[in-house]
Amino acid sequence: MTKIIQTQLRDMPSSLLAELGTYRYSVFMRGEGWSVPSRLHTPGQEYDRFDRSDVTWLIAWNEQHGICGCARLMAWHAPDALLVPPASLDFAAEQVLEMSRFSARLNINDELPLQILWHALQITEIQGQQAIVSAATPMLEQMFAQHNVVYQPLTPGLIQSEDNLFAIQIPVQQPALAEKYRGTRRFSPSEVLPSLGVMANWRNQGR
Repeated sequence: MTKIIQTQLRDMPSSLLAELGTYRYSVFMRGEGWSVPSRLHTPGQEYDRFDRSDVTWLIAWNEQHGICGCARLMAWHAPDALLVPPASLDFAAEQVLEMSRFSARLNINDELPLQILWHALQITEIQGQQAIVSAATPMLEQMFAQHNVVYQPLTPGLIQSEDNLFAIQIPVQQPALAEKYRGTRRFSPSEVLPSLGVMANWRNQGR
């Protein structure tokens, strides 16, 4: 069973932070081919300048596979974040959270991106904000359409020079997701993480 962990970076156990960096490296460096600035480089791990202590992370954790998805939530600061012109938003900047480093392993659960998104929207609503701004891919857009996720494309371009990414705005009100996932809970790291010995075991299984 995959569980969704909610934690801020400053509260994240060092072992989980290291595993998250490794997971991010496997997805964004090896998979997407992004480059890591040398000043942020840790061999085999990926971090960036937005990894501040107060950002919130959602981490999908599977007992057999370890980390299998994640999303980072933080205040939206134009133009530092997604470089979306403020005029293209339906809400004021203080009513929006940015979701970045959003990924999920579909071979673990083909609806995992939707589960992570639902929890991200719940956090956004609890904090009094109205929407998430995020980057999306054509594949993610197809998934959203298939599952009736409400979203609006924003002014195109200007997202980290990645040609296959475009900006979208996702309001917190999502009837289809609510019908499917309402009542599911998030976990703290201490409720989910196994001992360090168990973590070492699954790391050695060729993950």
